[in-house]
Amino acid sequence: MDIDNIAAKAAAKIDAVRDARVNAVKTAAASSVELQEAVQLLAAAEQKYAKDYQAALRADWTESDLRGFGLDAPSKKAGGRPKGARTRQSKPANDAASEKELIGTTSENW
Repeated sequence: MDIDNIAAKAAAKIDAVRDARVNAVKTAAASSVELQEAVQLLAAAEQKYAKDYQAALRADWTESDLRGFGLDAPSKKAGGRPKGARTRQSKPANDAASEKELIGTTSENW
């Protein structure tokens, strides 16, 4: 029985197991990168489709017309500025108080 031969076989077995584990992680990491790239491509395609679908609606096609052509409404809205959203500027407390005084003064004069 050669001790060095046994140790070499044990080391080879450990190395083979380690290499298999490392390769499994490398394969999973490559798939993860591929998946993330696909997710980004899908998001870009969905956004483009939403914009193009909205352009078709602006070109006087109806959603019913587009469905008739086999085009479903996009699952996500096209990006951009929201319609109808307006911000109101609040008046400072002093301006609101002086406005009430003016309203009270003018109603007495009428």
